[in-house]
Amino acid sequence: MTGKITSAATMLSTLALAFSYSNPVFSQQSNPQASDTADNAEVIVVSASLQREAWLNSPASTALSFTPDSGILIDSAQLFAGLSGVQADSRANFAQDTRLSVRGFGSRSAFGIRSLYLQQDGIPISTPDGQGQLSSILLDNIESVEVLKGPLAALYGNASGGVISLYSRTPVQNAVGASVAGSEQHRQYQLFANWVSGESSLSASAKRFTTDGYRPHSQAEKQQAQLLYRTALVGYARLSARLDYARDPQLQDPLGLSLNAWRASPQQTDEAALRFDTEKNSKQRQLSVSLSDYPQDDAWQISAWLGERQIGQRLAFPGSAPTSAGGEVVLDRQFSGVNAHYRLLQGETYQLRVGASIMQSDDDRLGFINDFGQRGELRRDQTDSANSSDMFIRGQWQPAQRWQLQAGWRYSELKLNIADRYINADNPDDSGSKAFYNQALAAGVNYQINDNLSAFLSAARGFESPTLAEIAYKADDDGINLTLNASRNRQWETGLKWQHHNITGSVSLFDIQTTDELVVDQAVGGRTSYRNAAQTARNGAELQLSWRHNGYVRQQLGAHYLSAEFDAGDLSGKRLPGVAKQLLDWQLELTPWQNNTVFSLQSRYRSKVYTDDTNSAAAPAAVTFSLAARHSQQLQQLTLDYWLALDNLTDKTYVGSVIVNNGRPIEPAPGRELSAGVSARFYW
Repeated sequence: MTGKITSAATMLSTLALAFSYSNPVFSQQSNPQASDTADNAEVIVVSASLQREAWLNSPASTALSFTPDSGILIDSAQLFAGLSGVQADSRANFAQDTRLSVRGFGSRSAFGIRSLYLQQDGIPISTPDGQGQLSSILLDNIESVEVLKGPLAALYGNASGGVISLYSRTPVQNAVGASVAGSEQHRQYQLFANWVSGESSLSASAKRFTTDGYRPHSQAEKQQAQLLYRTALVGYARLSARLDYARDPQLQDPLGLSLNAWRASPQQTDEAALRFDTEKNSKQRQLSVSLSDYPQDDAWQISAWLGERQIGQRLAFPGSAPTSAGGEVVLDRQFSGVNAHYRLLQGETYQLRVGASIMQSDDDRLGFINDFGQRGELRRDQTDSANSSDMFIRGQWQPAQRWQLQAGWRYSELKLNIADRYINADNPDDSGSKAFYNQALAAGVNYQINDNLSAFLSAARGFESPTLAEIAYKADDDGINLTLNASRNRQWETGLKWQHHNITGSVSLFDIQTTDELVVDQAVGGRTSYRNAAQTARNGAELQLSWRHNGYVRQQLGAHYLSAEFDAGDLSGKRLPGVAKQLLDWQLELTPWQNNTVFSLQSRYRSKVYTDDTNSAAAPAAVTFSLAARHSQQLQQLTLDYWLALDNLTDKTYVGSVIVNNGRPIEPAPGRELSAGVSARFYW
């Protein structure tokens, strides 16, 4: 469902998933256009201008961060700093995406992002089968990030253990500008121009990023551009159109390391990366268009999108076996979709909303032998298709002044199909298809104890279907794995929210029980098969605090405890790999002299992380620190911004991320790094 809430009154009469306004530190520095961010989508997440009363009356567990106007954004993990319940691990490897999980959802992914629903301005980034990535997003154009956690996230349908919503900046004044930034390894250049006239605006930006990498064989180059146009159509509707372009001509892959190799030499590169010349290149183009009601954006909205993503990748093995998928992948993805919602009923104390969505994705996939960096014979030729269609209904009721009730139901159909064209005597036909029919239910209640404190309780039943990659093979057999079923989860959450004077905070307790969890069954010759062999139990607590002492000192604390274990079968009692039991992020911000000079200190603790299902090895715990300073200077119509950052202040040797269930699971974090930048903006 697509829509935008702009006032507390409207929010209280919709099935809204409210923004947890727990970050005044960032909100004070955000761009003044924050309240005009792009059209939101689906289960409605409220914009940064949400009033305190609305947040206190919502049973949703959410968190928000604002992207700073200065700094070098090179990894999407930077967008989630300080958000409790979110584990965003940087791989320090531009050939692979950020490793992202929310309350343990997404932890099994060896590459890309799974189990989480991703969207930008209401347009899905995730494919219909639940795979996603953030590497094609122009991070500098993101105004804010909202993360929905807990039971109400299930109303987004398949693979929605959490919802990541990105919102693009909307220009409020004519401007042109440029910025340059860099460090010992990185160089970044960016140009932008904004035009604003009445209720119409157009922004254009282009960015080029290059790096020598932190390790040998880790050079990368990224090129990105974006056009964003918004206008009112004859006073009846609002139009938003966005054109995105991303090209990565070279992303060398230094691969992971074994635990022993990392201990011996943390910044080395595995020899296989050089032998097979492992690297990746990609190109993506996407057009997204949204129409919404002019007087009230949440009355109705319809969005459509289409795009193409091309990928070439050389892996660290030849893939020469007759039944192998090959060691070099060439993929061409065509994707499109449409979603819509309509406010069916509304009264002073209730509202009912209905909507639907259709999405499709077709991957033409080729696989070749990786002849030590040269393309060899064909080993794979197939088309993988995923098509989904969903419908939903959501309602909200306020039976009394202090009570808010929300509930929703979603029905989802997902059809996966593999059409194999590489068929011979040694490689039989691997074609096949499977359909999944699932339902999600969620409900929540909120009671406002007083003007500053509220309590909430919510529960849900959700699901996650296997992806195309996970049904592709069966262990010790030919053909696709049609025996895989969707995993199902039951979860509940309860908590408190408060805001008093300059302190805002929330605490939540949650429990998640999952059946038919997917685990790796066998990985041989480039083919990885999966099985529904596990039940998992996850429970924990989260704390989010923001404290603005005065005009000079601000603090933010995000912490979570997460017990995540297999709960049945041969893995019973083992911890889920890739999941930290404890995470703590503390940020201090000082403005000692004047508002346009800011100093900040950030500290992060992450407990040890197991690397495989059997818990045979673990990446050790680590504490890291970073410092930053920024200054803004106004010269009539020209604004100059300067910034300086020192990451990994103590030059700590630690593991940035792990690749679960892999022979080379360790992805080293970079050492101490100094970066700086300057930007110039001319307004008129």
